[in-house]
Amino acid sequence: MPFGKGIPDLIPSFTLQPVNVAETLARQFEGRLAIDMGAGGRRLVPWIKTVDLIQLPGTDYVCDFSHNQTPFESGTVDLVVCTGVLEHVEDDAFLMNEILRMLKPGGTVHIEMPFLHQYHDDPIDCRRLTLPGLKLYLEQYGFEVTAHGVHIGPTVTILTLFSFYLDLLFKGKSFISKAIGNIFFAAFSFLAWPLRYLDYWLIKKPTAHTLAFGVYATAVKKIQSGVA
Repeated sequence: MPFGKGIPDLIPSFTLQPVNVAETLARQFEGRLAIDMGAGGRRLVPWIKTVDLIQLPGTDYVCDFSHNQTPFESGTVDLVVCTGVLEHVEDDAFLMNEILRMLKPGGTVHIEMPFLHQYHDDPIDCRRLTLPGLKLYLEQYGFEVTAHGVHIGPTVTILTLFSFYLDLLFKGKSFISKAIGNIFFAAFSFLAWPLRYLDYWLIKKPTAHTLAFGVYATAVKKIQSGVA
């Protein structure tokens, strides 16, 4: 990994979403109650309500939604966006049943999850799902999947994992070895960064999900009960 706080911002990121699926979906819910669970300081659209574990710029509600109910009343929410969150919660059943509780019958949930993504703790990293696995997961909670696909493609997978591999290969316990690992990480990131744009093409292939960095599924609430 690169050096401490601040320097990583100077290294180009391989992450690329050819289409921001979550934002595109959220724009369809203007005038209705839409919330972003674990927004991370972002605001997809002006009217969305943001929920996070800690107070961040732009956070509307602070709540540990993996262990406690959110302040939203049962059956009142039209859309729940949950991106890059499910892999980080210890009790995923609690989170899913909380989403079910909040949503109106016919309400929509949009979940994005990493697939071939390096370990990243925030504060922990617990799970991965394939695209078929994510669809099945939502169906087991009584949702009907209406859309699914890849939002971060295969090129990002290859480039990101290889950059972390280089870092691991050359890094050791000493300061010098750590510096060497960081140098290789940064050098490869700068050289290979433009290749990520291949995913504008590759993400459209039917088998893109088999090497995807991240997958998504959008579903509607059919039944009230969840799976404990």
